[in-house]
Parts: sequence; C-alpha cells; structure tokens
Amino acid sequence: MANNLGNYFLNQRVQMSLTLGELARRVGYRNVSKGANRIARFEREGMVTEDLLAILAEALGIDMQTVEALIDQDRQELLRAWEEWVSEPVPMQLIVRYLAAVYGTVPLPQEITTHAQAEAFACEYAKQHRHRVCLALSRRHSVWIDALGQVEVRTETTPDDPNVPFMRLQGSRTRFLMRFGE
Repeated sequence: MANNLGNYFLNQRVQMSLTLGELARRVGYRNVSKGANRIARFEREGMVTEDLLAILAEALGIDMQTVEALIDQDRQELLRAWEEWVSEPVPMQLIVRYLAAVYGTVPLPQEITTHAQAEAFACEYAKQHRHRVCLALSRRHSVWIDALGQVEVRTETTPDDPNVPFMRLQGSRTRFLMRFGE
C-alpha cells in the first residue's frame, strides 16, 4: 500500500532526532502514549485525521504543497494498484443473502461459462429459493437479483464502493466484505 506521506513524515521526524513521544508532546497530546501511537500508525499505515496531519506538518516544518503532492502521489499509486487488481480475471460467484448480514456462496454449475448463462442461473436460483442474490461476474461487475428472480441493478465497483455484499457496524468506518477470487 502506498504510504509516501507517512514515510516522508517519519523521515522528517528522524532527521530532527525526535522520538514519537517527543513529537506527541510537541503537537499537544496530554496522553503522550496515545499520541505516539497515533503518530506511529500514521507513519506506518498513512492513517491520519486532517487535524493531526496539519499540526504534525507544522511541528516538523513541512509545507502544505509537499503534503498535497505526497497525498496525490499516494492516491495515484493506490488507484494504479486497484485498477490492476480489479482487472485480474476471477471466477464468477453467486453470493446469497440468507438473512440480514448473513451471506453464503453457491457454486455455479461447471457448464456455465458465460455471463448470460450465469445471470439466468442466478435469477432462477433466487426465484426458487426466495433469496436476494448478488452475482459477482468479476471484481468489477455485479448483478443484484431480488427474491423474485428479477434483476434489480447492475453495479460497477469503484475504489471506495465495493459491488459485493458488505456490512458496516453503526458508527464504524470498518467494512466487512465478502471476499472472492483472492
């Protein structure tokens, strides 16, 4: 995962001979351990709030043009990696919604080789079993079918919006995704 921004901030901190605790104190954390952990996570994973990013940049003497350029570089690298990943061929998969937040997969018969055949099978399966289904045609394209066997919508994924079933705990940014083809 691209983390040019976090790495740059780490290098600046090291060049200034600052420990994580010293930097946490410098940016105003009363709980130094908590602040040091947040800074370490940013340096390691690139996870940071806008507020913390701004005060860290000021404390380390990093101008906002550099920050913006590094953010753009990370975003471009992530988009390239995502595009490569999403374009890789994977087997089609039928994902069945049994209950709210309870999903399973049903293997497609071996004789199904085309998207049209898979969609016809998925529609018939949904109708017979009275379950909503998601036919993942690829990592990029899915077809959502209601419990009556009717196509509801065809979706195309984006880096920020998966096109397979997922659930999110209320108040959490964490998504729990059905993984396939990995």
